[in-house]
Amino acid sequence: MTYTAVDLFAGCGGMTEGLFEAGFNVIAAVEIDEFAARAYRANNDQRGVHFLKQDIRTVDTAIIAELLHGEQLHLLAGCPPCQGFSTMRRKNKKRSQRDARNRLIWEYVRFVEELRPLTIMLENVPALAEYTEFKKALSHLKRLGYNPKYMIANVADFGVPQRRKRLVMLGSLLGEILPIEGQVEIVTVRDTIGNLEPPEESNDPVHRIFPHHTPAVQRRIELTPHDGGSRADLPDEYTLECHRREGIGFRDVYGRLSWDRVSSTITGGCLNPSKGRFLHPEQDRCISAREASLLQTFPRNYIFPEDIPLAAIALVIGNALPPEFCKRQAEHIEEHLNEVFMSDVFDSEKRSEIMKKIKNKGTSPEIYVRELLCEMGFKYYRLKSPTLPCNPDIIFHGKKKAIFINGCFWHGHTCNRGHLPESNRYFWKKKIETNQKRDSYNYKALAEMGWNYLVIWQCEIKVSKRDELKDNLLRFMQ
Repeated sequence: MTYTAVDLFAGCGGMTEGLFEAGFNVIAAVEIDEFAARAYRANNDQRGVHFLKQDIRTVDTAIIAELLHGEQLHLLAGCPPCQGFSTMRRKNKKRSQRDARNRLIWEYVRFVEELRPLTIMLENVPALAEYTEFKKALSHLKRLGYNPKYMIANVADFGVPQRRKRLVMLGSLLGEILPIEGQVEIVTVRDTIGNLEPPEESNDPVHRIFPHHTPAVQRRIELTPHDGGSRADLPDEYTLECHRREGIGFRDVYGRLSWDRVSSTITGGCLNPSKGRFLHPEQDRCISAREASLLQTFPRNYIFPEDIPLAAIALVIGNALPPEFCKRQAEHIEEHLNEVFMSDVFDSEKRSEIMKKIKNKGTSPEIYVRELLCEMGFKYYRLKSPTLPCNPDIIFHGKKKAIFINGCFWHGHTCNRGHLPESNRYFWKKKIETNQKRDSYNYKALAEMGWNYLVIWQCEIKVSKRDELKDNLLRFMQ
């Protein structure tokens, strides 16, 4: 059985690559960055991934639900932007930076709540664990039935040839699942890039991407001892003034990688030796873009844009999730899913019962509004009526009142969620125009029968707008 997955905040495709390698079928992905999106599409369009290049806050989950054709989503994976939590951005302080992207974790929660996947996986920097909004999100996911658990892992323990700590969170509607511990043999820099030809001899255009320096910087690189040397090993006259001060940190800058160790963390500055230990172990240059991607565990033939600025390709590679790490976690999730779908523990009848219970746990907008109406004293409604020419979501037959709860995307609302995706735009435009025509016909038919109707848009159903929604309902029901 092939399990389905969706990748949010997909970047250039590190998570997606790991999911495919683990045997999942990634049906959709969301990413807004132009350069990362180009890399993602170059590697995944042929795999059939439905790619949404847009602000995730404008994405209607109904698009993904349509791709599932009524089937259950097995895994929702994502890595919300972490810049506000990173050690560098926080300047080694405990408090996270005020960054609007920090709240995007709630978009991940929104997708979980609306799609109800069987399992969830979120990865981020370790500092996320101390963030108040993350703790609130964990509590919310627990109330949804996922019982999320997280751990801080060093990706080097999972076959990734670099020193990099990550927070990984897993959750499931099927029972408890804990992030897997790393137990593999360390993969070194030599194992990963030791057999690569020098860039000037390579036919790989991505391998030929590396920085060129001023004579002074180049001389400093040449004097740095091979195989792990650092700026501390340079003759005194080559020590920069900024490195002479007492207590100066960042000792990895202008340092060489060591052949028989893992590399330093491959960051968004990985093609700039002034940003970290990114010099080749023995060649007098910075590592190339291809070498950086290999240290991130991307396949040798993974496609990256070659016509973008050096700093941009470094960000695309450095901000990616290591595919091998994602693969190991995904394989663990697959084993968890197999316990229900593939093992002899449950017969088909019991398995069907489990799935029905999961689907009945939904917290859809319709349920939210029905519960709100009951709280307000309007308890006697119907969900269907054979005498009406259409199918409102909530019907008060005696009052001749009907409520429609419309998804913003599918019914063409003017809010951000109603924006059309860039891919297959003509197809979606025609489909939504058809829906709107049907809506207009239904509203007119009800009015001609003497009925009043109220349209509630999905974007209006939020905890922050609860009082406003109650007022709206009260006016309609009176």
